[in-house]
Amino acid sequence: MDNANSLVERYIQSWNEIDPVRRRKLLEDIFVEHAEYTDPMIDVQGWNGIDATIASVQKMFPGHVFTVAGTVDAHHDTLRFHWHLAAPNADEPLVIGFDVAKLDGDRIGQVYGFLDKVPTAS
Repeated sequence: MDNANSLVERYIQSWNEIDPVRRRKLLEDIFVEHAEYTDPMIDVQGWNGIDATIASVQKMFPGHVFTVAGTVDAHHDTLRFHWHLAAPNADEPLVIGFDVAKLDGDRIGQVYGFLDKVPTAS
């Protein structure tokens, strides 16, 4: 379980990393090369696709921070965890979601993301 927690913390760290070089290094350590990431808004494959997705989210929500919300649930080669995206010092997260990650060895091979709370368009 410690490995699961550590992997999820590094995964969330990759979503917060704004330096492209450091983020890419994190992604290569966390994901297998042809990992897949799917959520209601996007379906990408590989380090480049995941990196571009993160950069796009950071551009949409500048200065916002992802955090793990609650505990990581893990069994066999599957992880499940909730996360929040919020502005620093915000009382409430802007976005709430949870991800299910399938491991490939000691790295992530697939992520299925779900969005429980999203901002409404004005």
